Amino acid sequence: MRSLLPLLLLSLSTVVHAAVHDLGMIGQTYEIAEPDMLEGFYSKLRKAEASGRMAEVEKEMKARFVAYSNRPNGVALPRAQKHRVRYYDPTIVLSQDIVDHKGNVLWLSGTTVNALEYITMSQQWLFFDGDDPEQAAWALRYLKRYPNQVRPILTQGAVLELMDAWQIRLYFDQGGKYVRKFGIEALPSLISQEGRKLRIDEIVPGDGHG
Repeated sequence: MRSLLPLLLLSLSTVVHAAVHDLGMIGQTYEIAEPDMLEGFYSKLRKAEASGRMAEVEKEMKARFVAYSNRPNGVALPRAQKHRVRYYDPTIVLSQDIVDHKGNVLWLSGTTVNALEYITMSQQWLFFDGDDPEQAAWALRYLKRYPNQVRPILTQGAVLELMDAWQIRLYFDQGGKYVRKFGIEALPSLISQEGRKLRIDEIVPGDGHG
């Protein structure tokens, strides 16, 4: 059963421990480039090869990739004005049967399932805006206060620069995928498990939290 949890979680589209790789580490998780951007690069390469400017174009492309990796497409959200708590229930109704590698049915289509019945979040998830100096400073203090207990996730900002300055592994919610999933409306927001639900705290930096 344990080995089948990743498949179950993928089917459930939940966001708990087995899904953290969807957020991913820098350089591994988000797509290298959007299709239009890639086509533009390929077109430049073909022209550069024909004109003998390959080295110059390769240098330019490398710089653009570095810039894109440092500041991926994020989402801007307002700063939290007051402490607010909401809950996210990951319970869903399966739209198809879930089977094991031998074809045995584990969960029938129509079954109500909550992934938090099977696994536990190993860390809190902290969403914050890296371009907001006050938010970033508060996030760093919180991370230092609770080392290895928090997964820091930028919604926008220069992620590689912050990683280098803080010497802490950071993650990036490219395009606001998880912001939309959880319905996050203000930052910083801290997600933790509370029973079979995820608790979402909107936090005012310096207001007695962390």
